[in-house]
Amino acid sequence: MTFPFLPDSDEQLNAICVEDVFYSYSSFRKRIDAIAAEITLRGLNKTAIGVVASDHVDTYAASMAIWATGNIYVPINPYHPADRIASIIEQAEIQLVFFSAEKVEAAATFVCTCDLKESTFNAIAVPADEDVAYILFTSGSTGQPKGVPVSYGNVRSFLRNLESMNYQLGPGSRFLQMFDLSFDLSIVSILSPFIFRGTLFSVPNNNIKYPTIFRLLEEYEIEFAILVPSVVAYLRPYFDEIMLDKMKYMCLSGEAVPHGLTLEWKNCCPNAEFQNLYGPTEATIYSVWYRMPENDIPSRNGIVSIGWPTLEIESVIVDDENRIVADGEKGELLLSGGQVIAGYLKNEEKNREAFVEISGKKFYRTGDICIRENELYFYLGRKDYQVKIRGFRVELSEIEHHIASFYENRRVVAMAAHDTTGNDVIVAAIEGSEDAVHELNDYLKTKMPFYMIPSEFRFLSAFPLNNNGKINRREINNLVLGHE
Repeated sequence: MTFPFLPDSDEQLNAICVEDVFYSYSSFRKRIDAIAAEITLRGLNKTAIGVVASDHVDTYAASMAIWATGNIYVPINPYHPADRIASIIEQAEIQLVFFSAEKVEAAATFVCTCDLKESTFNAIAVPADEDVAYILFTSGSTGQPKGVPVSYGNVRSFLRNLESMNYQLGPGSRFLQMFDLSFDLSIVSILSPFIFRGTLFSVPNNNIKYPTIFRLLEEYEIEFAILVPSVVAYLRPYFDEIMLDKMKYMCLSGEAVPHGLTLEWKNCCPNAEFQNLYGPTEATIYSVWYRMPENDIPSRNGIVSIGWPTLEIESVIVDDENRIVADGEKGELLLSGGQVIAGYLKNEEKNREAFVEISGKKFYRTGDICIRENELYFYLGRKDYQVKIRGFRVELSEIEHHIASFYENRRVVAMAAHDTTGNDVIVAAIEGSEDAVHELNDYLKTKMPFYMIPSEFRFLSAFPLNNNGKINRREINNLVLGHE
């Protein structure tokens, strides 16, 4: 399985379905060739190229064209705040941005892919393993998104593992792509259909996802899907009506996978193999995975086992002194190997925090507390204040930073809570009297994506402190949410 690659032309097979419109492999390849020819004409090599992530066939063609020319793909969500987009473009040093249905405002040259005429392109680049393939930007504690550059070698390592998983899929197989293209699981959702010469069914990123997903899964008899558990939870009221007997592989990822929800969802996909896919962006899409058994699925604290490392990943669990713990003892999960990035984009301070050397090998600190029992890994929770909301990784400290800035540095504690569907949402506790909540909400919409904006603001006259004079987060959590 090589990377990069170009899909073959074929009028008989459909490559993509966007809003119920199908595009054959031949038409898709023509769009890739047109964009790749434009990149080649501009003489770009190993250059970061932005793509406005619209639900359009050219958006997917642009990613393939960027890789085929040996450049760096950087997806840009058009619904994110302008200053966040500007920060991404500046950090990645993007000078060229492709767009199709939507455009953003930023200091770069914009090219509308729809205006590019058909052209021939066959000279697929062969980037070195250390060359960067794509950069994704995740939530950063300073209020600025931090760049995660993933190399061609990292992706090749991931694809070697994908091949070893021996999926029984082929030409005409139907794949769901539900992810925002700025989210790392979108990468496997883009590549997999074209590797197997199947059809990618996209979910618009500006729609309410779960009803669209429900319709696509059922109407088009999807065979392979990766879903975030929170989306499945939204479908729970309809489980009695859902029967996806054509589903072959149901993969759950992006969040801790609840055991009870999984058992219920299995009844809706009676012929599917269920998998739990775990991994931080820094270890290329997923780096620990579990093929769930038919019955008696192992779990801890109501969370399904994350399984074992992928082919080229080495994992250890360590204590606070970075000493490897024995099986059955909990600690922080560390990852090393072919899928792990070399480091963050222009962020040596974060690199020093996130990477550590053990026995001569460089390991990435996931921040996840895990335990290893009977050769299986189990996720137990986060070491820091990072949470997953709707599958997106969120630094609570970034939310606190923006709220504190609005209130001229009042103290703030952001925390995850459960809404009535059982999904995670953000609740923010703010020190001081209640003031300007509507204005705060409007301000946050200019600073953060929608999934990071708290669903509720609670005001406390004074924050409790611990014996060291630090904010007592546990007590605030108890006061606001009613539990520790």
